[in-house]
Amino acid sequence: MNSNSNTSSIGFSKLKILKNNAKKPFTPPSGTLAPYSGPWTIQQASHLMRRTTFGPDQSMISQALNLGMEETVNKLFENAVPSPPPVIYTLDSPNPDFDIFPVFTDPFVTYGETWVNEPPLPDVADNGLLQEILNFRERSVVAWPVVNMMRSELNLMPKLWMFWHNHFVVSDFRVALNYYQYSRVLEDHAKGNFRDLTKAITINVAMLLYLNGNENTKEAPNENYARELLELFTVGKGDVAGPGDYTTFTEQDVESMARVLTGWQINSEALNVTLESIFRSARHDTGSKQLSARFDNVVIENAGSDEYANLIDVIFEQEVVSKFICRKLYRYFINHEIDEEIEFNIIEPMAQIMREDDYEVERAIKTLLSSEHFYSEEAIGCMIKNPCDFIISATKGLNLSLNGDPANDYFFSTVFYIFAAELEMQIFGHGDVAGWKAYYQEPQYYRTWINTFLLPSRNQTATSLVAGGPVNFNGGLANIPQLINVIDYISTLENALDPNDLIYGIANNLFSYPISESQKDYLKEIIIPGLPDFEWTVEYTEFLSDPTDLAKQQAINNKLVALFVAMLEMPEFQLM
Repeated sequence: MNSNSNTSSIGFSKLKILKNNAKKPFTPPSGTLAPYSGPWTIQQASHLMRRTTFGPDQSMISQALNLGMEETVNKLFENAVPSPPPVIYTLDSPNPDFDIFPVFTDPFVTYGETWVNEPPLPDVADNGLLQEILNFRERSVVAWPVVNMMRSELNLMPKLWMFWHNHFVVSDFRVALNYYQYSRVLEDHAKGNFRDLTKAITINVAMLLYLNGNENTKEAPNENYARELLELFTVGKGDVAGPGDYTTFTEQDVESMARVLTGWQINSEALNVTLESIFRSARHDTGSKQLSARFDNVVIENAGSDEYANLIDVIFEQEVVSKFICRKLYRYFINHEIDEEIEFNIIEPMAQIMREDDYEVERAIKTLLSSEHFYSEEAIGCMIKNPCDFIISATKGLNLSLNGDPANDYFFSTVFYIFAAELEMQIFGHGDVAGWKAYYQEPQYYRTWINTFLLPSRNQTATSLVAGGPVNFNGGLANIPQLINVIDYISTLENALDPNDLIYGIANNLFSYPISESQKDYLKEIIIPGLPDFEWTVEYTEFLSDPTDLAKQQAINNKLVALFVAMLEMPEFQLM
């Protein structure tokens, strides 16, 4: 970020701007947000893992079970550090393991190395080559969040990144570095200070482009970002209190704040070198900006390139900001239903913690994840999985792990990205500036993820993930192999020789609550239709005695694939 303004920032005598950014020790309050004190079993450990990571595998759940709640929550935050950058994953010759794997050599970056330090628009004479470079880097960066979701560790960062991505929405840009820089801003601030994140995202290139900040000038103020800064990012839109007055802000505030934000644009003259925002003082409105009584009638004076930050400090003086973001965190991590009791007993104390910590979010989130409320019967299994949670829990959750080879990891992560997009959760492709409807649209909320159109698609996705098959990839069909080694998976269960224990063991890993005996009997019909239990015991024992026998192996595999597909299609698997 550069500035060519010589205008100095003035002091704000009217503002009480908190300066203490030091993190306070994690000391949960008493009462409704008191630390959970009940039993720590696989149910509680699994619940915490499902809500804080994508598709936890058995090793992650076992680690959480052994560590206990407090240490697990601490570990989730300790590991929440910025992830390694996306890399070039394309090969310079066809890969026989994949039918339609992209083949391309980036002339600037070698295989397995990151491209994020290269110019956003490399200086090449051939426009066709330039487009190929941009296309393959874009495919790298959209698969990158899924690569991070597939990491098998106690790490809150992928979930936090997705939360902030759905809060500060940007969408549909074809310059890969734009997406990366935006994503890095989210990661750098994900568990840190909400106000600092808001400042950083306000002048981020992706946001300037998406909400027209790049076009906001003193001659023609553009109100798009100012309106969303208030309505979607900070104070929220309250009930109408009068003409142009939404309780939390007014139309006057939108107009004045748009003037404050003038002057920022993309440094288009340097795109063959870097991607940056720049403040141009000639485009900035230097007049006084009067805010409404909703912001204590503050007048914001000209402060050049610092003026946008002063505005955000004014906004964050309002207590409603802390309550607004805590409601969103609650809907993301616990439940969409916020009644008067939840508002009083959960949201308000959590918001108070955040204000005490000067908008550092870590202690407030830790308090929520460690609370009696989080582990209550009402909170467990009440959330419909979003498509990413569904897909990763059907892959990594069944012990599929990436092998560290970029070609392999980015290929499958791209496939999972495509599956999620087909189920209406496209990363970097929100259809609405407000984010995915599941997190804000009443009365449906999470039920948005499942309807008469999407449920059959989910079922087909489950079949493809377990059994393999054709998938649309790069404009053609690629055949993905059977991803889940179902035989290896059941070998980790306590008593896979008994069909009843086998099914209960799988169900305990997949579902939030135990299945009924009738459900167990229904599933047992898939592997031993109309036969006594010992038939499975005999068949599985014979396979174990000679696991290299391809016929026996295939017979066991086919039955287990059918069993796992059926279980992934059950309503219980849709919940977490």
